[in-house]
Amino acid sequence: MENFLPLKSDRLIVRRFRTDDAEAFLSWRDDADVARYTLWKYPYTIEQSRAFCAEIAAIERLPDSAWVQLMIEERVSGQAIGDIGLGIKIDGADSVKVGYSLHRDAWGKGYMTEILKLVLPTVALVTGAARLEAEIDIRNIASGTVLEKIGFKRGPLKEKAVFVKGEWCDEYEYVLDATEFLKSSQ
Repeated sequence: MENFLPLKSDRLIVRRFRTDDAEAFLSWRDDADVARYTLWKYPYTIEQSRAFCAEIAAIERLPDSAWVQLMIEERVSGQAIGDIGLGIKIDGADSVKVGYSLHRDAWGKGYMTEILKLVLPTVALVTGAARLEAEIDIRNIASGTVLEKIGFKRGPLKEKAVFVKGEWCDEYEYVLDATEFLKSSQ
């Protein structure tokens, strides 16, 4: 996908999805604790995982007005441990939305902060987006903390923003000015 992948930090690699990622992807996608504050349906099956991985692996370029997922892999172990979703200029907006998930064994290690600092500047440059955005369930305190560490600003509470997994969920929108972020990440 494009010419910017893979991206590498000291501990992690961000790469395209492959069709053989289905079992690893399922290991966190079908975990109730990982899925708790997400929009995907739970439980998640191996058939869904195979279909999703095949669909995403076939994407050659970052699409405008669509979502694409990137795989997160530990460099030392070579294990896929999470994914990052990028909503590229959805509905014509001059922004990139971001969402992410990690296998529970990867929680608390600073991986997502490391990945976002690696991926977001590159994606902002490649897409020319003016803003980076994320929407999170207000109960997902850890995710809010990650976003704030990078410089995202929390917006107002959006009550009953989405109905998911049988309940209305309140959300915060987080926003980061891409130009300022690019200056600070150089």
